[in-house]
Amino acid sequence: MNNYLQAIILYAIQKFQGERSIYAIYHMLQGKKSSQTIQDAHLFGLTNIFGTMPRFTREELSQNRKLFLELKLIEPTEKNDVYLISEQGGGALASYFKKWPLPLSLNGWKYQNITPDFWRRLNLLIQTISHIVHNERPFYPIQQNQRVQEFVKGFLYANQQNRELLAQHLFDELVTLLEMQSELNRDIFVLKITGVNRIGLTFEQIGKRKEIDEWFVHYVFLDSLHQMLAEISTVRDYPLLASLIHDWKNGGHPHLTQSTHTTLQYIQAGKTLQEIAEIRRLKGNTIEDHLVEIVLSDKSFSINDYVPIEDEDKIITVIKRLNTRKLKVIKEAVDNEQISFFQIRLVLAKIGDRG
Repeated sequence: MNNYLQAIILYAIQKFQGERSIYAIYHMLQGKKSSQTIQDAHLFGLTNIFGTMPRFTREELSQNRKLFLELKLIEPTEKNDVYLISEQGGGALASYFKKWPLPLSLNGWKYQNITPDFWRRLNLLIQTISHIVHNERPFYPIQQNQRVQEFVKGFLYANQQNRELLAQHLFDELVTLLEMQSELNRDIFVLKITGVNRIGLTFEQIGKRKEIDEWFVHYVFLDSLHQMLAEISTVRDYPLLASLIHDWKNGGHPHLTQSTHTTLQYIQAGKTLQEIAEIRRLKGNTIEDHLVEIVLSDKSFSINDYVPIEDEDKIITVIKRLNTRKLKVIKEAVDNEQISFFQIRLVLAKIGDRG
């Protein structure tokens, strides 16, 4: 393998175990909010890389597939565009990850919606405060996005304390968070920051400086941000940084699509799935997709109104015995006409990648 991007693609092929097309990887890395992609992320243990490459293209995927086949890292199956990782590919991937491991705190599924805005807001805030403290105004903002600029202006208006004191508090919060991370994480994060007389480096520039692959730099940086977000959203010791994500935290169910959130509200109001479909003028299958997404996002959500406990146990037994997530195979093995594909999907969503 020539770079970390190839390792990520091969990793996804390995995880899918020949049960999904290679183009499912394209949707996974882009973070497509379809019921199929969301369910696949949970079922195959790929929530970590979900949405971590929003600019990933089908052309890049096709080029790497061709290379993998030439190097015999993957093997074709009887189905079109479905591949299995070869023994040679598995060995190459293990060796590559031993040297350049997959970041442990990566959680694209949980943080993909807030990570870009958190970074843009934080980077512009650091740049702005540093210029104010050093009396270097005006300056060219590193973020041209109008929403981000308005957010930082609102932040500074809401925190009208001494700017040097504000800078010190922000610095202290960041230092505390970065001290929890690896030296490489800290270095990359600091190199990305823009301030007085310095512009944050690109992933390519950081990669050349540290002599590592730029795609690895990309993932380590995401890991750093995700570690911060996990800490900020659960511990109250970071009031300034927490205010950068208050709109995300207060969104109720930030991981759900808007349409699914609306369905959840009707469910909480006691409506049946059929009633919701009629009220919203949507197909029953669409509402079922929403429920699966809800269960994937909230494992404490009870499915027993839709799947009797005894049927749930039967489905789980088959999933574990056959070690598969193929609906048709599970349905045939359960051998119960009363159990629907929808109920199987709900159970799969409930157990996630533990099955």
